[in-house]
Amino acid sequence: MQRFRTASPASGYGGDAILAHVEDGRVVRVEGDPDDRFARGRLSPFAERYVERLNGPERLLRPLVRKSRDDPLEPATWDEALGRIRAALAGVAREHDPRAVLYHTGHGHDGVMARFGELFLSYFGGWSTVYGDLCRAAGMEATRLTFGALRHHPPEDLANARMIVVWGRNPAVTCPAHMRFLEEARAAGARLVCIDPIRTETAALSDEHLAPQPGTDGFLAHAIARVLLEEHLYDEAFVRDHVLGFEEYRSLVRQCEPRKAERVCGIPASRIVEFARAFGAAKPANVTAGFGLQRYRNGGQTVRAVAALQAIAGNIGVKGGGFDFFNEDAFVARPYPFRLPAPPRVRQLGAASRLGRVTLDAEAPPIVAAILERSNPIAQSPNAAAVHYALRRLDFVCAIDLWLTDTALRADVVLPAKSMFEETDVVQGPWDGVLRLKPKCVEPPAEARTEREIYRSLATLFGYPTDQFDLDPVEMIDRVLPAGLSANRLRKQPFTRHGPGHVPFADRRFQTPSGRVEIRSAAAEISWRVDPLPLYVPPRESEQNDPERFKRYPLHLLTPKARDRHCSQLALPGEPSPPAPLLLHPRDAGARGIATGDLVRVFNDRGEASLPALLSDAVREGVVALPQGRWISRDGYSSNVFTHDDATDMGHGAVFFDCLVQVEKNS
Repeated sequence: MQRFRTASPASGYGGDAILAHVEDGRVVRVEGDPDDRFARGRLSPFAERYVERLNGPERLLRPLVRKSRDDPLEPATWDEALGRIRAALAGVAREHDPRAVLYHTGHGHDGVMARFGELFLSYFGGWSTVYGDLCRAAGMEATRLTFGALRHHPPEDLANARMIVVWGRNPAVTCPAHMRFLEEARAAGARLVCIDPIRTETAALSDEHLAPQPGTDGFLAHAIARVLLEEHLYDEAFVRDHVLGFEEYRSLVRQCEPRKAERVCGIPASRIVEFARAFGAAKPANVTAGFGLQRYRNGGQTVRAVAALQAIAGNIGVKGGGFDFFNEDAFVARPYPFRLPAPPRVRQLGAASRLGRVTLDAEAPPIVAAILERSNPIAQSPNAAAVHYALRRLDFVCAIDLWLTDTALRADVVLPAKSMFEETDVVQGPWDGVLRLKPKCVEPPAEARTEREIYRSLATLFGYPTDQFDLDPVEMIDRVLPAGLSANRLRKQPFTRHGPGHVPFADRRFQTPSGRVEIRSAAAEISWRVDPLPLYVPPRESEQNDPERFKRYPLHLLTPKARDRHCSQLALPGEPSPPAPLLLHPRDAGARGIATGDLVRVFNDRGEASLPALLSDAVREGVVALPQGRWISRDGYSSNVFTHDDATDMGHGAVFFDCLVQVEKNS
């Protein structure tokens, strides 16, 4: 039996360092790498089930095509499938413009080898796409505006913290390696506080849990800051020397006194004051902010508000401190690995969160065909009905995937793709800041092919140059890595830019226009047309912002990550999973005559689903929760039948959590 040290590009926020055991050309077992500095043998719940996903009977092993839009998908040869694609694309080029093709990819499997679709379409003459992303865009932009760069403290540094605030993140599910460091810091005396509208697995393991009304975290941060300022618990020297906009910020937070925060956020004023005093006294404190914090229309300003709170507390540039949202230390590859005779003609249709809408609205040329790779937008993009309708209106859709997802089921041609174990690439860690090599462990099964092979075949059919499609993966990786790094070096040891003792911003140099922490950001106002201060505005869908909608749909729906799925592309094999229960507070359930196990109708003006209810005080009154990641075709519903396709206030992110619904007992 062979053993490969590899890494997962699609196992939640932290990724996974994996030992893959191979026998007779198949991956038969995976385990966490015990020698990895960060993972230390832990795997995410998702990665633990890689083997059954990849070797299960539902994996696509040969191409599928349909004769016409109303016919079922049927097995086909590669020549037949590629011929269909060539004919469709040639028709687009002849009758429209290359930019009438939508090329859409997901981000879960990004890497150097994920760029061959762009190479092929560059020769084709161009394409259309969307910008932004569905995961982290608002928070990343907010962090850059505040500090100038995205830098994490090494996980080992958590041992130096006296308090750790996990705000809008659930690492017990999304990053178990992180959870181990939190547990060790807590054992060493740090107080662990979780701020989340749901009592998650992480909240249950914390010393304290604050549950604000969804989307009100920015106001809560300001109320905490007011206490720090009034009681002189802030770092006056750091603010004087390294913060821009403090006096305007002081005036802003003065309006957010704890009693008002109690009405806005739903947390007793006494608890806000008590927490603020403990936070101000904890020297130092770390704030780990999660993607859930910024999945509202006000998401960017919310992250700026939490970052400002950490800055005035003086927890920036010190051991045990830090504002950790996204770590870009591992993102060292150059942006484009190919050499082209001319820049590609790429049309940006709009924000990724508005995929369905911008596809429908495109003109001159309209979108008439799509190539969808590493993504399942019908299930994962907001406003699933709009995405489904947009794809149904196209003349031709090609999906490249490992399974028949909701999206692949509606394609005209489906091509079987390789898995993460079947091609060499690199994996960049947004939590640990590590660049790892992901070596090829096995050959793709049956007729599955890598994306490189797929696009090389299409290039051959079109008569395009194929020399760059023939580059060895190691050569490809070496081409994009900076001097001093190579695939062979990564094979021996992952690249970590900083050691355990690194402290971001210890030199107090911030890559902002002023060189300071910018609580007041002119760039935010100029680029995003938001207030230069982190001004709180209510969520788009809330009683404060839309009282008429709130009358019809008075419950706030949250759609957190599921334990066993990476977004919605990788489902479990076998029979469809039983419907995930809708978490419902007992008082909300009692008012509707609902008991645990009852089937309920969840609905708004965008969609509906029938689900079993689970009464639980893990959600606060007025909030319901449903895990994301289900497929409509397998499970009968997706959480995104309810969500809105608006974009965040900055970064062009998705507003998954800015969503109101109503719930009633099925008759």
